[in-house]
Amino acid sequence: MKKSLKNLIKISFALVFLQCVLAGDTHAQKTINLSTKEAVLERLGKLKNKDFSKDKVCIQRVKELEEVIVIGFFRYDYGCHFEGVFVNSGYIEDDANLSKNALNTLGWKKAKPVQREKLAKLWVEKGLLAFSTVLYTQEQDEDLHNSEFQPPQVVTKKNGETVVTLWTSVMRRKKTFHRLEFRFAKDGNRLED
Repeated sequence: MKKSLKNLIKISFALVFLQCVLAGDTHAQKTINLSTKEAVLERLGKLKNKDFSKDKVCIQRVKELEEVIVIGFFRYDYGCHFEGVFVNSGYIEDDANLSKNALNTLGWKKAKPVQREKLAKLWVEKGLLAFSTVLYTQEQDEDLHNSEFQPPQVVTKKNGETVVTLWTSVMRRKKTFHRLEFRFAKDGNRLED
């Protein structure tokens, strides 16, 4: 009985120690300095185990969301191509869980539907489309002669899904326009058609 009690105490101390280590690591991650382009490049290099040159990495800071830094890579045929984001100093890659992880880090789970609409719109415009131009008026670009044009719109469906619809202008070899729709489930997961 005494031996099992000692083992239980050892395991309890081990778990408490592990929680302290993990909490310390999380705290350290939040205090990483990413205030300069050089600091962002250095952190990105450590995470990806690679050196990045300044002219190949696009860095977009989101002034409405100070904790978000959008990362892209420059291609001559495309311009800056979205790659991922730093949120609170933690890096999230462009994968299937990117939007869910980013939105949840920004408070999606606790937000009311109206707040989620604002957060989804901001995330799409300033995060996912940081390297594109979102159009608010048809007159913003004289080359856009489309009767279907609408400014950015956000709706929440009965099932809790949030839908962001907008038009963008992208300059590649020639200017192109796209009507895009982004759908987010109630849990923040981005839905694909």
